[in-house]
Amino acid sequence: MSNLKFKILNLDPHRRAVITGLGPVTPIGIGKSAFWSGLLAEKSAISRLTRFESPHTKARHAAEIRDFDPSLWFAPHQTKRWDRCTTLAMVAAQLAIEDSGLDLSKTNPTRTAISFGSALGGIADAEHQHHLFLENGPKSVSRALALQIYGGSTHGNLSIHFNTQGPATTHSNSCASGNVAIADALRLIRQGAADIVIAGASESPLSPLTYAAFDQIHTMSRWQGDPPAHACRPFDTQRDGFVMGEGAAIIIVESLSHARARNARIYAELTGSSLICEAHHMTIPKPDGTPLRRAMQLALDDARLNPGDMSYINAHASSTPQNDLNEATAIATLFGEKSAPPVSGTKAYTGHSLGAIGAVEALICALAIENQWLPPTLHFESTDCPITLDYLPNHGRETKVTAVLNNSFGFGGIDSCLILQKTT
Repeated sequence: MSNLKFKILNLDPHRRAVITGLGPVTPIGIGKSAFWSGLLAEKSAISRLTRFESPHTKARHAAEIRDFDPSLWFAPHQTKRWDRCTTLAMVAAQLAIEDSGLDLSKTNPTRTAISFGSALGGIADAEHQHHLFLENGPKSVSRALALQIYGGSTHGNLSIHFNTQGPATTHSNSCASGNVAIADALRLIRQGAADIVIAGASESPLSPLTYAAFDQIHTMSRWQGDPPAHACRPFDTQRDGFVMGEGAAIIIVESLSHARARNARIYAELTGSSLICEAHHMTIPKPDGTPLRRAMQLALDDARLNPGDMSYINAHASSTPQNDLNEATAIATLFGEKSAPPVSGTKAYTGHSLGAIGAVEALICALAIENQWLPPTLHFESTDCPITLDYLPNHGRETKVTAVLNNSFGFGGIDSCLILQKTT
């Protein structure tokens, strides 16, 4: 293990970015404590789809957030203006701010930014409103719809509600959106454009049209066996596609100097990121895995780390046959098949919440550093990957965790990586 402290101490503390608040809203738990308990339970939230009837699709499973009651955080007159994607994000942001201990009324709003991500935004609510339009005409459509479905609606609502007057933007980069949003928070801190960034992503894609669209391109699991949760099994021989989920994760990113000035609890430091496009295919990664390897190497370079410095990799591991194989190949090529750190695919817990999942998994990485525990790859029995990696099968592990890599790869060949380290 190289000297991580030496590698980051020469950076301006005003330009170092640390994570001080965590706000998960996921199928395995809402809020940090419930979410952590869900990870430790080593059980999946995936089940048969219940949100709507889908008799004509081959896919039958989803990871739904059950018993979600936004009135615990916001008044009904507020939530009625928001679509579900925005509501999940607003609750996640409230949880993250509370967890951070920040009092935004006492901070400079012009030095607080929003960096948000979503692949599909308010598509589910738009689909529902279109149904009302066809059934009952234009007057049945919600007056709020125009403000719910445009790309920047969620970050606009976040900014207005929390009175953030710094930079605010939404990143729509398919399944890498959450990672890209957090990487942009790192950039904003490094550039001195903000002291605080509310960063993360949200997705609510569980609606008949969207579900059917992904089913049509054969990317979702068609598992027919029991238990239903085994429909998602990253790196396992029987994997046959991802399981669609919903969720949101917001993290509070601060400059190190700002966090230390208020004696904030620091979960981890963001030290590296990368973003590339493979320019190869809309859904299939380049078979030799070279772009994935390049994305990981660029993140390591940004963090001034070597492959041997890493303690853990949270893989994208979508449970699709070719993608998992390509990622395993890229990891083995860069880190060494025998020397690579432990690798796990945590979508078996939460399903694949598309644009939100990178933020959910970044939050998992922060908790892994905080608790010195690595989450497992659930439902792992055997693998057809001709790569020998430590996939952390079925059970987590207590171990020393100092630096972790979060991989997030999306449609269009978008590859994004984040590196988080234990703060020194």
